[in-house]
Amino acid sequence: MKKKPYSLWKRKLPSGKTYYYARFRLDDGSWSTAKATGQATKSAAEAWAIDYLARGQIITRENITFKDFATGFFSWDGTYIQSLLLRGRQIGRRHAENQQAYVDNYLIPEFGELKLKYLDSELIQEFAIELRARGLSASTVNHILTTLKILLKEAVRKKLIQVLPDIAMVGGAKAEKGILTIDEARRFFALPWPDTRYLAINLIAATTGMRLGEILGLRRVAVKDGYLEVNASWERGKGLKSTKTGRARMVPLLPKVQKVLMDIINYSPYTEPTDFVFYGRSRNSPLDHKIVQKRFSDALAKIGITEEMRRSRGLSFHSWRHFFNSLLINNHLPLMKVKALTGHSSDQMAEHYFHPDEYQDVLAITGRIL
Repeated sequence: MKKKPYSLWKRKLPSGKTYYYARFRLDDGSWSTAKATGQATKSAAEAWAIDYLARGQIITRENITFKDFATGFFSWDGTYIQSLLLRGRQIGRRHAENQQAYVDNYLIPEFGELKLKYLDSELIQEFAIELRARGLSASTVNHILTTLKILLKEAVRKKLIQVLPDIAMVGGAKAEKGILTIDEARRFFALPWPDTRYLAINLIAATTGMRLGEILGLRRVAVKDGYLEVNASWERGKGLKSTKTGRARMVPLLPKVQKVLMDIINYSPYTEPTDFVFYGRSRNSPLDHKIVQKRFSDALAKIGITEEMRRSRGLSFHSWRHFFNSLLINNHLPLMKVKALTGHSSDQMAEHYFHPDEYQDVLAITGRIL
């Protein structure tokens, strides 16, 4: 006769009432910790045990709280992040820090003392509604919910909860990604720039689609004749790291942009091949990203785009990347070629299809804005 995957026994409580408890056989043949069925009869306890097994896997640790599990979960030196890196996953320190901040600032204050096994879809939905009521944007709430989902997936893997609760993302109008018009871009670059480093940074962003971290991470050795070799990115507080996709790419340079870059390099106080093109206060770090963003906003104001207008249009330095994408796509360049230039991770093969001397069509398009 096949043995049941659970065992039941009665326990008399101090109140004098008797209830059944259950234990379940684990994969290795051992038994789980005791679980209260809340039932006073054996038949009802049997039904409870069968239903428990039907709901999902057997929980190995009953009393762990959300705070116990989530504290330091996304710590860079912690088990979860290090296991991702070991498997070759690309994840930046700042991204991990942001996720831990969501845990510390929102998730633990809400669910900290709750036992993991009691965290269900209804509680999560109420939490999301509360966050929206507090004025958080739909995007921010969804980032928090995504972080929670990652945590609970790992809890399922470790058999700390039976099943992953349903976590529905919230709706809401997504903020439009602002893009300058070609006329605005021309007026932007026609401005006088006392420090040509900031002119060059904006020129590169507008005509190559490079991310700000990639531009700040450029070293002298990466500037070639007619193109840039993009193989690193600068992350504030962390230093140089690989690009977002983990792969290098080459992007073509307009002659006018190359000239501005070479002037900066020739007048730089730092001459080693590995020195930063856009050097900051010392040779060990480039210009501060906040100053770059500030100079971008200041230049917009000079062409008539006030701070209020900038905010309402959703314009930021990253808008150059959307500007570049839009410019190429609207001029009917093949999508694969656009992805190769911008380093989109969705097409890993794209970067192998084109070389700098095959980008004359791109240079013809981007050259119209200068």
